[in-house]
Amino acid sequence: MTQMAQLLDTGRTDRLLLHSMRIRTTDQAKRPTRNDVAREANVSGWTVSHVLNDDHSVSISEETRIRVWEAARQLGYRPNNNARALATGRTSTVGFWMCFLYSQYRAHVLHRMQNVMKGSDFELVIRDVEDELSRRSDQPNAFKIPVDGIIALDTPTAGKRLARADNGMTAPFVSVGAFWADDGDYVAVDLYAGSVDAVRHLVETGRRRIAYVVPQTDDDPNESRHLAYRTVLAEAGLETSIIRTDGVTLSGSYRAVTDFLGSNRDIDAIFCHNDDMAFGAHRAITDLGFTIGKQVALVGCDGIEETEYLSPPLSTIVQPVDEMCELAWEFLQNRINDPSIPLQQRTLKPQLVVRASSQR
Repeated sequence: MTQMAQLLDTGRTDRLLLHSMRIRTTDQAKRPTRNDVAREANVSGWTVSHVLNDDHSVSISEETRIRVWEAARQLGYRPNNNARALATGRTSTVGFWMCFLYSQYRAHVLHRMQNVMKGSDFELVIRDVEDELSRRSDQPNAFKIPVDGIIALDTPTAGKRLARADNGMTAPFVSVGAFWADDGDYVAVDLYAGSVDAVRHLVETGRRRIAYVVPQTDDDPNESRHLAYRTVLAEAGLETSIIRTDGVTLSGSYRAVTDFLGSNRDIDAIFCHNDDMAFGAHRAITDLGFTIGKQVALVGCDGIEETEYLSPPLSTIVQPVDEMCELAWEFLQNRINDPSIPLQQRTLKPQLVVRASSQR
């Protein structure tokens, strides 16, 4: 009697099939190890560890290094990050902290930062840190995740909070954007200078009733955009008009601008805190029957791609996102590799791009 016939006769078929499936599943799920790579490359596990950790402090020939990397590639070997962290003190992760993840500008910065880091061995761990800092917790989740370094976008208080939670902040920290910590490494964007250019442009085109759209949470007269707006209007002998919104959203801006223009129809220009709010203002101005550009000029801030495709296209302050991200990553790598280097600090100026929305 054949083996299959015996199985059918004894009723053990299901058990054998289940056993076979378990074996196959276990084999498929088994990840190649360092020792597997060592056997494939015909070297020791010690050699594999030094090669895959890119350790050049030991003498290993280039031919051997190539053979190890090729063996790892063929086997589909991926290093265990937890084991690597224990052995090297590195996690191969970088924290990216920002607030308002739904902001189109911040989403663009995040996408660019991921592209800048694409060729490295590091991965980003993304946190809405301002949301976490607002909770009543001495140590928010962002502080509990071990990372090799942190890039913080527009979160000037995060570094100080981390320092208190982490006994002096052992992780290298670079702040970037319009808000930065000036006692550490930073790549700052001077939105005051960009906003001065924007508001002066409106004054120079003959606008005399210029309003500023700002969320209540950012309604600080000393904030760079707000300060530039007030300074330029004071120089021109013009009065300020503040349109406050209940949030940093298109809908909040739409409602606030609609209500304000309904009783202030002599407004002939609007400067917005960011492009998202300018989109809401754009729709409100149009719905109220005004012609954007000719009757009411409109200028945003951030320079996201969508501003070019409105009708009419939106004038905006374009932030230097590419340069900012490249410098931030360069500064962080420098600090990770040598914590003792001098402070790295750079200030970038955005560029006002004038389009039809602010031209008569």
